[in-house]
Amino acid sequence: MEPAGGIGDPTNREGRMSVEARGLVLAGLLAALAGMVDVIGYLHLSGLFVSFMSGNSTQLAAALGQGELGAAGTITKLVMLFVLGAAVGQVLAEFTGEWHMSWVLAGVTVLLAIAALLTTAPEPMVFAMGALNASMHRAGNIPVSLTFVTGVLVRFGQGLGDFLTRRSSEWKWLAQVVPWFGLIAGATVGSAAFMRIGEAAIWVSVALAALLLACSMAKRQPD
Repeated sequence: MEPAGGIGDPTNREGRMSVEARGLVLAGLLAALAGMVDVIGYLHLSGLFVSFMSGNSTQLAAALGQGELGAAGTITKLVMLFVLGAAVGQVLAEFTGEWHMSWVLAGVTVLLAIAALLTTAPEPMVFAMGALNASMHRAGNIPVSLTFVTGVLVRFGQGLGDFLTRRSSEWKWLAQVVPWFGLIAGATVGSAAFMRIGEAAIWVSVALAALLLACSMAKRQPD
């Protein structure tokens, strides 16, 4: 007989699903923050990104191929700052343990505020977006991506493929649309704010980051 509270216990399953649901909502909000900051950076930089490094890498290659060394240098700086931010965020998360999300979000909020005070300076924005990835890696047993959608869409497509070929009967792959929708929603709000108030739109992302920081301090921190 399986002991109470074991893997097959309904109460345990419901608890795990509740953790995953709350985690997915949080992942969606964090992705919304990333989307908002990225679109503001994109509009401010006239076509470069502060979180979507796949796009920047393609543009770096195009600039190098066309001999535009000045543009290539600018893009290289953005990529390097993003990587450095991701490394620092990961180190901070490791040292702060169960409160890693709050510490990372505190850093992100400060960096975005600095960017706002410096009239949407891209450097602290890129560093912040790199660091944001360390705030959350999964919602329960569901892996999540925050600042980029390629991994999200690949996991969704692979899950759909496994479902269609009956390699898996689980529906968890559907959860990948939550951070995707979050990122799109955040980018839409950021774009609309930039159209109406220009550079001051970055303060909207500062407010959202501060709100997420406050919420993270009131709840158990997901991985």
